Amino acid sequence: MKPAVESVKEIPGRMKFIQKEPFAVVVDYAHTPESLAAVYKTLKATSKRLFCVLGAAGCGRDKWKIPEFGRIAAQYCDEIILTNEDPYDENPQEILNQVEKGVLEFVQNQDRFSRKEIKIKKILDRREAIKEALKIAKPGDAVIITGKGAEPWLMGPKGSKIPWDDREVVKEELVKIKNVKA
Repeated sequence: MKPAVESVKEIPGRMKFIQKEPFAVVVDYAHTPESLAAVYKTLKATSKRLFCVLGAAGCGRDKWKIPEFGRIAAQYCDEIILTNEDPYDENPQEILNQVEKGVLEFVQNQDRFSRKEIKIKKILDRREAIKEALKIAKPGDAVIITGKGAEPWLMGPKGSKIPWDDREVVKEELVKIKNVKA
């Protein structure tokens, strides 16, 4: 088993650096509170500012973790952009409201002297949310897009599937941004 494990170069959808300079852009599946915290902690240690694009899956599963994602993001992120992930048959705006509730609860529970200011935006269109994070990042920052990783679909109502790949969307939007800045 050792040679097999040593031969693994990367796990698709996990800590995938799309670029490292002038600012880092990372895509990660991070679908549990533990994995989300680990990704944020790792990137925060090496970045000036952390821009976090996240949402949560619907479908009635693990509803307890939706506000928890917000609390975790509030601990590590300098700016949070809440976006659609996989709403299934749930109202995607309500899912974002629940993540935001976790952010606000974390902020409210901080000592008023050590309370950090966190910017929160809600952009339901996932592509637009990613684009916004890429536009505001500066050298030394990190943009982390979580929840989808290498998944090939956005799951919608009544079993609908929209072809999707966070990694490809990031690459497409980076090209557009670079062309605009040039």
